[in-house]
Amino acid sequence: MTGVGRPQRTVPEQTSSEARTSHLTPVSSMRTFWGLMRAYWFSDRWKEAWTLTFVIAALTALSSKAGVWFAVALGELGNSIAFLHDAANTHPLQTILTNAGILVLLVILKDAGFTGVRNLVSTTLHRKWRGWLDNQFNQALLDGNHTHFHAQHGSAASGIVAPDNIDQRIQESIKDMTGGAIGLAMGVLGVATSLY
Repeated sequence: MTGVGRPQRTVPEQTSSEARTSHLTPVSSMRTFWGLMRAYWFSDRWKEAWTLTFVIAALTALSSKAGVWFAVALGELGNSIAFLHDAANTHPLQTILTNAGILVLLVILKDAGFTGVRNLVSTTLHRKWRGWLDNQFNQALLDGNHTHFHAQHGSAASGIVAPDNIDQRIQESIKDMTGGAIGLAMGVLGVATSLY
């Protein structure tokens, strides 16, 4: 093929069948907010993602329910103290100690049990989701289209400054986004489940 007035290409020309194929990257479906949020849950690791999500949802519901139980037990303790000298209260010390013991058990159950395990599972989900997203974006950056090379070499003629450490910036953004999304979801679910 003779090129008239064209610069030499460093990348071989594509055939017509190759030109028609799409250059989709592993992150092509993540161009929208919801595409980015749901990508992990509909990936090849969907069982892991959904299992961790359901465990977090159950522990969040139990934790918020334990908060309601704590409020009820605190009210019972207050009532037993208020009616300490009531004639109908035949065992005032036993009633106060029983209600205080129930209150302490609920605090331990909620904080060490439900909330502690939920934080462990949510950290695991955060780490796995983040690792999966990092891998997807790294594959897209280092793909056959030389995305990383083109992003790192801005055009001086057009005045575009090349970003530095693009992979690190992406990983930091992914870390903040995944942590924020998981925290927001747990907070909303905790408020919703405390209503019933």
